[in-house]
Amino acid sequence: MNKKGVTLIEIIVATLLFSVIMFGMVNLYLTAKRYVLHSRYKNTGSQLGKFFLDPLQMDVRNDQWGTNCLSGGIGCPVNQTIYHVNYIPNYTINNVASTDLRRVILTINWSEQD
Repeated sequence: MNKKGVTLIEIIVATLLFSVIMFGMVNLYLTAKRYVLHSRYKNTGSQLGKFFLDPLQMDVRNDQWGTNCLSGGIGCPVNQTIYHVNYIPNYTINNVASTDLRRVILTINWSEQD
């Protein structure tokens, strides 16, 4: 008997193999998308950090320290929302030991969306 055609077992195996390959491709796509979004959020956060710290470079003199946003609370950057992601700046001011210098540490937090 010379029968030509595809049996049910062959169809099931081919469908199963196709499903496994497609599941792997979808998983790869989702992982790459998450990585790209994380990189975008990180890049935006770093650009906002530069944007927040740039005005402080003009107020580095000791006699003007009391009038800038970090010491007086005037004009400090507030939360920024960009593409539905809320970026929250947080300043920490430390005095450098045995000098009149101050160190400003800026941390920007955000919650990533999937």
